[in-house]
Formats: sequence, C-alpha cells, structure tokens
Amino acid sequence: MWMVFALEIFAFAMMFVGVAYLRRTQPAVFHAGQSVLDARMGLGLTLSLVTSGWLTAEGVHAFRASRFERSRRFYGGAALMGLVFVGLKIAEYSSKSRAGYGLGVNDFWDLYFLATGFHFIHVLVGLGLIAYVGARVGKTTFEDPETTVGGTALFWHMCDLAWFFLFPLFFARP
Repeated sequence: MWMVFALEIFAFAMMFVGVAYLRRTQPAVFHAGQSVLDARMGLGLTLSLVTSGWLTAEGVHAFRASRFERSRRFYGGAALMGLVFVGLKIAEYSSKSRAGYGLGVNDFWDLYFLATGFHFIHVLVGLGLIAYVGARVGKTTFEDPETTVGGTALFWHMCDLAWFFLFPLFFARP
C-alpha cells in the first residue's frame, strides 16, 4: 500500500510541477483561466472532501475500538460527503463545458481538466473502497484488517492531500 501511495504522490507532484511551470511561463493564460473558476465552488469541494476525510478517520478509530456500528455510520457519512464532492465536481465540469471551456481550449484548461480529472478518478476509486469497507465492517472478518481499513483511509487521505495542492494552485488568485 505504501508503494502505491508513493507512486500516486509522485504522479500528482508531476502535475503540480506542470501547474507551477504554466503559471510562470504563461501568466496571462493562467490568470484568464483562473478568473473563470469560482473560488466558492473550490471551497465547497474542499470542505466536502475534508469532512469526508475526517469521517473516514473517525471510522478507523471506531473500528479499532471494536465499535463496528459506529464505524459503519462514519464510513457512511464519509461516502455521503465524498458523493457531495463528486456532485459538485460534475456540476462544475458541466458548467465549464457549456461555457466552452475544456480540453483543447488552451494550456490552462488542458492542465486543469487533466489534473482535476486525475484527482476525480482517484476520488471515485476511494469512494468504492470506502463503500466496500464500510458495508463490511463488523459483518465480516478482514484477512488483514489494518491494511483493509487503514489502507482505505490512507488512500482517501492521499486524495485529500492532492486536493490541498490542487485547490490553491488553481483557485487561489494572487
């Protein structure tokens, strides 16, 4: 699991370098793209993802304390908040697409959709893991509970960590 985590962080780091490069080499293109993004949407995305991460962590703590029903509730809340993130992101992608922004428009939009799309795929995978673990907590015995439960939380927190870089890189204006 740690190897997967390290490889994923490396992949995201390469995207962060690309964003920094674009900001430096094409500041007008970057600022024009940023001006179209809604910082309130970015904040909503951030709050939903962070809340989901907190609920996942609480689910892990409850699992370790053998409070399985409580753990399932936390995992359910984490999945719900993750779905809020997904819904907001789909709404944002749809509105940008209807306004004529997307892949092929310019380097900003290419990078924005590739970086946030890569993150979005990870969120979907993480939601699948959270749903799988949450539905089975206390109802089945995991072969390696720490890897299953803790590893799922680690993956989800990696999504948080990546978003903590994506949000200010794209949404924060100087």
